[in-house]
Amino acid sequence: AYDRWLRGDETAVSASTKRGAELFAGEAGCGNCHSGVLFTDMKYHNVGIGMKNDEPDLGRHRVTEEDVDLGAFKTPTLRDISRSGPYFHNGSVDTLEEAVELMVNGGIDNPHIDRENLQPKFLSDEQKVDLVAFLRSLDCGGSLEIPELPQ
Repeated sequence: AYDRWLRGDETAVSASTKRGAELFAGEAGCGNCHSGVLFTDMKYHNVGIGMKNDEPDLGRHRVTEEDVDLGAFKTPTLRDISRSGPYFHNGSVDTLEEAVELMVNGGIDNPHIDRENLQPKFLSDEQKVDLVAFLRSLDCGGSLEIPELPQ
């Protein structure tokens, strides 16, 4: 629906979705990391998921051994995001609404969190609903089916 709207079909998305798109790109700051046609910067960021565990999720640090990469995981695409739960690298968040709430609140604080790109935002419940409506508009539809293979 989002792509049809971008091509000029004003009826492709709801007013809530349009407000959500504006929030996403502006006040909510989601576009800092979720950018481009795939809605990902293809970079690694610490948003705090798994950092409170007895053995924290080290993320990209396992590869680079750089402190800046402690708890950093690749920014996922937001295409089909409403169909890809549970959310985050460890599946710790069940619903899209909960994921939006966590990110709007600035992630889970820890010494290595990416505060350059992720700050707590003070959004109303209606604004959060609008953000979720926008995210749902990024669904691409279709389905994957196992093809019949030759014998």
